[in-house]
Amino acid sequence: MRDLVLLAAYCSFLALGVAAPFVFSLGYVWVDTFRPQDVAHGLLTGLPVAMLMGAAAIGGWFAMDRRDPAPLGATTLLLLFFAAYVSLSTAFWAEVPGTAWWKWDWAFKTIMFAAFMPLVFRSRVQIEAFLQVYLFAACAHILPFAGKTLLSGGGYGVSLGLIQGNSGFAEGATLATVAVAMVPLAFYFRAHALLLPRHRIVQLGYLGIAVACVVAAVGTYQRTGLVGLVVLATLMLLQSRRKGLALVLVAIGIAGVAALATDAWTDRIATIGEYRQESSALTRLLVWQWTLDFVSTHPFGGGFGASEISRIVIPASGEEGEPLVVIGRAFHSIYFEVLGEQGWVGLAIFLGLVASSQFAFHRVIRQVRGVPQLAWAGDLARAMRVSQIVLLCCGAFISIGFQPIFYYWFAVSAALLHHVRRSLATLAPETPRQLRGRGRIGEGAVLAPRG
Repeated sequence: MRDLVLLAAYCSFLALGVAAPFVFSLGYVWVDTFRPQDVAHGLLTGLPVAMLMGAAAIGGWFAMDRRDPAPLGATTLLLLFFAAYVSLSTAFWAEVPGTAWWKWDWAFKTIMFAAFMPLVFRSRVQIEAFLQVYLFAACAHILPFAGKTLLSGGGYGVSLGLIQGNSGFAEGATLATVAVAMVPLAFYFRAHALLLPRHRIVQLGYLGIAVACVVAAVGTYQRTGLVGLVVLATLMLLQSRRKGLALVLVAIGIAGVAALATDAWTDRIATIGEYRQESSALTRLLVWQWTLDFVSTHPFGGGFGASEISRIVIPASGEEGEPLVVIGRAFHSIYFEVLGEQGWVGLAIFLGLVASSQFAFHRVIRQVRGVPQLAWAGDLARAMRVSQIVLLCCGAFISIGFQPIFYYWFAVSAALLHHVRRSLATLAPETPRQLRGRGRIGEGAVLAPRG
């Protein structure tokens, strides 16, 4: 029965895409995030579902949807440059060619699809549809984990989601990071969703998603999840227009976490302050030091999978113990991952993408100020900005530098900025000409469609 439902969902994206080509791209996002081929047991497991949907997305755009394309802005150009650079590092100086080509196969497609997205998602409905699909696809992994956490209390390294393994949503730290990053989106859709009816039940549903994301993050017992929750709470307080309500929500959240916390969770989180004695935290520090030493002699990095040649020495724990030599430890940080694999050039491109997207969100917020018709865009930019900062802070401690969510968020920043600029161009501001010359609308502007 599960396979039939998944096959029907997959085919529905293909069928709807014939009428609205951007739906093909939504289907690719759903496949890339939900991973039906890993959840199913039958037909979908043997089909190249991602390749077929990706080909349909690109082919559909070329054949039916090449109108009003977004310009090649800084974010898109950086994505294209990054795709070319990781290809060069894989082909010419990868330290572990087999692993490098394996990782390049999916990382390259992730980066290129992100560069393609601003061409497809151009309107408010399309941008929202993309984010809604990603949110619900991610929640397919998050909600079961949250439900089982409420029933069993969760646990470190315990697989309570839809898929098994030690990567993607099956890995606790990754799931906790994405779960916390989904909270701002859930609150945004609670106030501004277009694709679902504005009904109290729908609003409660989005609120439930936000709560479930927090529960799942706590239930993983991952310290990364706690970092994300602290960052989220801080940004909510700083950014909220209603500080009192924000304080109440944060207080409720803290009370909820305290209610969920068990002795095992408390013991696990308490090791944050014992980083020199706790083996996992100490290993991170040693791997980061190895990475800095490695790029001092390999400034262009070692290609994908370079962590497999890492060698660190963990000091003996007692007087009679011996140091432990560990080979092939993961980077445990998006920044050191990109640095070790792609060198200083790759890290500069990645940080350039971060800066470009944050600047795009800032420009959206600034440009729509005083424009009631585009107030939703400002709120979305704020939500995306918070979500991205959560990802960047949590990512400092886990190796997810090439996971799709980072590059999807880069693409959304470019798509949203293009949509806002195009929308402002179709509105005739009843403001002095000099305001229009500076590319912004005054606080008290009254807008009306031209003509």
